[in-house]
Amino acid sequence: MTDIREDRTLIELFTSGHMNRRSFLRHAAISGLSAGAVIAALGAAPAFPAYAQDAVPQPTGPREDGTPVADDQQILRMVTPSPFRMDPPTYGGDLWQLQMLVFQCLTRVDADGSLVPGIADSWTPSDDATVWTFALNPEAKFSDGTPITANDVKWSFEWIANPASQSTSADLATGKIVGYDKVRDGSATTLDGIVVKDDHTIEFTLSSPTSYFDAVVGHYSLAILKQENVESGEEWWRAPVTSGFFKVTEYTPGDQATMTLERNEHWFREPAKLSKITMQLVADPQTQLVQYDNGEIDGMVCQPAEFARATKPGGERAADLFWDIADATWYFGFAAFKEPFDDIKVRQAFASALDLNAISIAGLNGIYPPQPRILRSGFPGGGDEQWQPTFDVDRAKQLISESTYGSVDKLPKITIIISEQGGATALGTWGKVATVIQQMLQQNLGVEVELVRQVFNSVAEQVDFINTTEGGAIFRLSFGAPIQDPSYISPIGKTGGSSNITGYSNPELDDIIDQADAGVDPAKRLELYAQIDKTLSEDAVFLAPFRGTSTWFFKPQVRGMTVVLGRIWNSIHQMYIAE
Repeated sequence: MTDIREDRTLIELFTSGHMNRRSFLRHAAISGLSAGAVIAALGAAPAFPAYAQDAVPQPTGPREDGTPVADDQQILRMVTPSPFRMDPPTYGGDLWQLQMLVFQCLTRVDADGSLVPGIADSWTPSDDATVWTFALNPEAKFSDGTPITANDVKWSFEWIANPASQSTSADLATGKIVGYDKVRDGSATTLDGIVVKDDHTIEFTLSSPTSYFDAVVGHYSLAILKQENVESGEEWWRAPVTSGFFKVTEYTPGDQATMTLERNEHWFREPAKLSKITMQLVADPQTQLVQYDNGEIDGMVCQPAEFARATKPGGERAADLFWDIADATWYFGFAAFKEPFDDIKVRQAFASALDLNAISIAGLNGIYPPQPRILRSGFPGGGDEQWQPTFDVDRAKQLISESTYGSVDKLPKITIIISEQGGATALGTWGKVATVIQQMLQQNLGVEVELVRQVFNSVAEQVDFINTTEGGAIFRLSFGAPIQDPSYISPIGKTGGSSNITGYSNPELDDIIDQADAGVDPAKRLELYAQIDKTLSEDAVFLAPFRGTSTWFFKPQVRGMTVVLGRIWNSIHQMYIAE
């Protein structure tokens, strides 16, 4: 809690012109000044350039190695806001992170970001990258001790392609395999493009060249499943037979559900250092924090307010903070498939009316900086160009006048649908951000916006709600890079793509996406993905996009974690408890 006199002094210095905008936002983040106070002060002072990243310190580096405790004490106690569902095709919220601990794909991303063997030992593409052959490890086993064979791999891929699996990313995972369209429309149940050569060899024939298919099969939704387990009943996932580092040994459903994971003795590669992980369902971040401070858990996601406190000089829990930049986008997006946001000028106007730097500070404590484009600098095909519309109130008003509506008075009802991270039921960070957005749209554009809070159990449920919302809809979601390849943005921008929740459609861009996805020239592919990124950003598909971060509190004795592609769980096999 900040001192009221200190808050007044800070605001007075800024509004009187004795402190520039950048310094004000930096000090506001450090002091924890309320979002309302920040917005009011910004409206009462001249505009100066603001940079949210100036308020954020550098990511924490790896922790020093320590002496591991005994194996029976290698227990990591964690919480999650997402109800448990150990079903990889239907991943959502924070569930995919939990599923990564127990299931395994043909390939996987290691702690250093490299692509390494999972169930497969090796893989070979044809010269034109349309045929891929994978050799499975002959020692591969499920958690019940039965062998994992090429037939299990074939069935898993066909199940994910089948609409009955309710897969959230079937097109990204299996859409390139010959026969996909027939499985999707129900005219077939098997993929023509998969051939089992023998128990440990499987061949994939693709509908177009896919030079990155070895990375695609490492997508967490493509975990290898046991057919008998999945077909045992609709809730098979309550007692899953797994294929990765850990197995599920206990699950207690309910509002305070718990799950226990233990080291999988049938995992055939280097075993995990942790012997057990306990998970508890706790939707409220403040309850999680109390448990953490009481020593009941060893780790939790760090929320923006706590991040701001921890990064102060001598900040609370500073020694426990562990974070890094993530290849992910947290965003408020438009329902671009219906009025008024099917008009590009309306989308660009709304985006231009928002000071994302100020929102990042006021609503997110600087933890998520504004995203100038989707692919960040350092990621294949990425950069730091400013393609997302910038804050310009005069430009915003001009765009509205140029739109099919002509003025804000003629716009239909606008609603921001608030849903918290991981399906959490408690109102938190994103409700705060939505309130700041609401205030800015009213202040800068004269638009009245209604806020509606909703809890969704799945993306499909969220899409249904967006579709039935009266007038224009703005909603919150996120997406990230599951693989070290820019192709992950394709289903976000392509018409009908599994991750295209905005409903954005651009036939010309669809053609470019097809060219990029089928490209075999590495340099040309990256050039095309940059073009895709530029179009999506400039067309203002997202109202308020922020660069993702992976922020955690871990007790000092937890060691070995690394953030890879925005996730610590790629390093789960290296994490351990030190003395």
